[in-house]
Amino acid sequence: MPNKVTMINAVWMVMMTGMLAATVALYDQKVDASQVYGPYASARAAITSQY
Repeated sequence: MPNKVTMINAVWMVMMTGMLAATVALYDQKVDASQVYGPYASARAAITSQY
């Protein structure tokens, strides 16, 4: 029987792999730019530089 550290590492790796797979699956679709509200990610630097 594996020890506790090995089991914790196995559970951690399974969780991280599942979360990565879900992220890739959710963000894999092409986003229509006409449905995106708010500034683009490249505009964040200009917005934060005013403070």
